[in-house]
Amino acid sequence: MSTSYIGLALQVIFVLFITLFNSFRIYIFNHYSVYPPALFELSLGIISMLLGGYGLIKRENVMLSSFVILFGILICLYFVFVYLLPEAGIPPEIPWLYPEIK
Repeated sequence: MSTSYIGLALQVIFVLFITLFNSFRIYIFNHYSVYPPALFELSLGIISMLLGGYGLIKRENVMLSSFVILFGILICLYFVFVYLLPEAGIPPEIPWLYPEIK
């Protein structure tokens, strides 16, 4: 199996995680912490981006590898916007960028 297809499968898992399995995600938020789902989503984005880059270097299915890299970047940007940035005076979920806001 090509590495680009593995990256694409990880991205499908990400989309399913934030759409169909959102109730499971909310359950983890409420009972444990925001960190496990957030880091899971970030790791899916980074790993798929790396797999797409590896596929691009190996020249296997260049269009799919480019798509996987682009969508991996979008997943990482999703992580930044949802978890790391404050919104209208509400502190961020994960205070890595703004530790002084409480």
